[in-house]
Amino acid sequence: MLQFQHLLTVFLLVTPILTQDPDLEQAPYNVVEAKSTYEVRDYPARKWVSTYNYAMNIHDGEESSVSFHRLFDYIDGNNMEETKIDMTSPVTIFIKPGAGPNCESEFTMSFYIPEIYQEAPISPKSDDVYIEERDEFRIVASQFSGFATSEDYIKAAATLYEQATADGYNLMADTYYTAGYDGPYTIVNRRNEVWFKVRA
Repeated sequence: MLQFQHLLTVFLLVTPILTQDPDLEQAPYNVVEAKSTYEVRDYPARKWVSTYNYAMNIHDGEESSVSFHRLFDYIDGNNMEETKIDMTSPVTIFIKPGAGPNCESEFTMSFYIPEIYQEAPISPKSDDVYIEERDEFRIVASQFSGFATSEDYIKAAATLYEQATADGYNLMADTYYTAGYDGPYTIVNRRNEVWFKVRA
């Protein structure tokens, strides 16, 4: 019951930000090539605010909620300047899968830092939250709708990897990203993605 109440509190806090602002700032990227089932994109070097965790069930477990709440606290004013920062999209999760089906996977959840703070991001107060500097990188990305579970993301990642490697892309196979763009009360046209980095 306490876990449900915690999740509900987080959803009520963030949902108005995610669902009522049509101009929600998104992490910038350029589409290099559009395939029938996926895109090839270039992301410029940018800063994100991130937190590290691990879990067996990344998207559906308590650890995901804990990680989200750490980041939401940061943008809600738990930072060195006690400044409220606008929510952005997507929420990305960088995943390093465990060695087997019963092993925990490492994951890093991140919010994109708004462009206004990119040059000088506000430092977090929490030791569990840090500013991540991502270099420019190229990915393959596929999109699907619905309320995505961990299993949905895993299936989508497997399909994307098979399709992109068949097209000749050399991908980093031992890690991947998931990306979510919507609040929990967005019912239709939800946007979920999986990404693989393309080796240089």
